[in-house]
Amino acid sequence: MIIAHRGVSFKLPENSIPAFEASWQFDVDGIEGDFHLTKDGEIVCIHDDDTQRVCKTMEIIHQSTLQDLKKLELYHEGDSSLNIKIPTLAEVIKTVPEGKKIFIEIKCGPEILTPLLNQLSHSEMSSDDIVIISFHSEVIKELKALNPVFKAFFLYSCEDGRDIDGLIDEAININANGISTDNESSKLFVDKVIDAGLEYHSWTIDDADVAIKLIEWGASSITTNDPESIINRIQG
Repeated sequence: MIIAHRGVSFKLPENSIPAFEASWQFDVDGIEGDFHLTKDGEIVCIHDDDTQRVCKTMEIIHQSTLQDLKKLELYHEGDSSLNIKIPTLAEVIKTVPEGKKIFIEIKCGPEILTPLLNQLSHSEMSSDDIVIISFHSEVIKELKALNPVFKAFFLYSCEDGRDIDGLIDEAININANGISTDNESSKLFVDKVIDAGLEYHSWTIDDADVAIKLIEWGASSITTNDPESIINRIQG
């Protein structure tokens, strides 16, 4: 599977509706977005815990209401005429065609899970097409306790330098379905994850040669900022 990281984020504002909508023209298998909970219990799509980087205006997400955040515009190369807003989870889900997937990265804590599961239960998407991902083990563990039907992948950055076996043990203990990492060079890492009965997924891979190598090693998905180049290379 090829997953568009924050939509087509190299051309349009990351985690925006236009970026997600543009992803589908490249025939990606899914999109990945980052989600936080607002002060008034709404779920919004934004990577950071504040708006400074993407809006050039400072608002703390968990201290702001949805109305506060909807007053802001997403910045894009100095172009203020686009009038692109921070989307909600519901708005992002509406962009996903039938049979395509969404990878929902939880950037905050388990407090988001009850409203998240409520929204997902009322969406038209199949549970098979929804994947929850997080760096926070407690989020994955609580999600699986609340509703084990959704696939959940434990995110890991190789710069953390953890022991692979310990990482795999933790993933299994929290009932994760797989591990998603930025590993680009260790086939042993991939083999150990798969041998443990977990799925192996890769992020954020923008080099087509690396993507093909990881797929050959057994990666189930490649999350990328440049889906067009990756897909063109795969299709030959």
